[in-house]
Amino acid sequence: MPLARTVLYTGEILSIRYVSCRSADKRVGDIEYSEGNNLILPLRGVFLEHFSSSQQVLAEPNVALLFPAGRPSRISHPLAAEDDCLVMQFAPEVFQQIMETAETKDVGTHCMLAPPAMGWRNLLWRRIERGLAGQLEIEESGLAFLNYALRHSSGNRDMVRRKSIKASRQVEMARLALLENPEFKWTLAELAKKVASSPFHLTRMFHKQVGAALHRYQLRTRLARAIDLLLDTRIDITTIALDLGFSSHSHFTASFRQMIGLPPLKFRETVRSVDATKIRKILIAGLKPSA
Repeated sequence: MPLARTVLYTGEILSIRYVSCRSADKRVGDIEYSEGNNLILPLRGVFLEHFSSSQQVLAEPNVALLFPAGRPSRISHPLAAEDDCLVMQFAPEVFQQIMETAETKDVGTHCMLAPPAMGWRNLLWRRIERGLAGQLEIEESGLAFLNYALRHSSGNRDMVRRKSIKASRQVEMARLALLENPEFKWTLAELAKKVASSPFHLTRMFHKQVGAALHRYQLRTRLARAIDLLLDTRIDITTIALDLGFSSHSHFTASFRQMIGLPPLKFRETVRSVDATKIRKILIAGLKPSA
């Protein structure tokens, strides 16, 4: 599997790499073992992490993945086999200390990220690349991400206790449909038919397994894509809004402000700011234990 790794930051308590995967092979790969205590933050694309024959996690920009040292997994790509991630690796003593602070002994496999956390993740990435983020900003943010992920992680016991593999697969297929075409205006009947489920069963199981209603998850996938476009392109905000399925510029701006914490134009401008302290406080609030 072709991987390109770029070291973005190296310090005593953590290091950060940007990892880009480009592969056309959708088969499940060989077993790999985590070489350190890693937190993986998908930026773009979709892939599956297989932790066992009955335990897998759909990795996409709404999710953070936890890999304590030695954890085995295998990877496959259900959609286009391209993805980009930030990989944060923590010193063993730091990882252990935050585990104790989070009061967990059983490290789960993943957690869903709050929308402001998704915004700060991408901003942090771009600010590090441009040399605008200082050491304190980088390390404070990294520890906040790890603390959040450990406190909110699930997977080890949740996956084993699932009674219906079929229901799990239907939820996964629904997520893939929403991720592949975030702009598409699905009806519940259409989406349920696509995954061979009843509308009621799909809504009930989706909320139970994902922790969000279908329409909220669709909004999150649109905002994740919007974050990318705002920071990586010069496309005007109205075009981004309409291309992602929002009814208007104002609809997009209101939704973005409500879920991310600030309007899209202000968000776009922050990546070029030498001092993003105030914005960081707004966005990093999405990583607090109470979030």
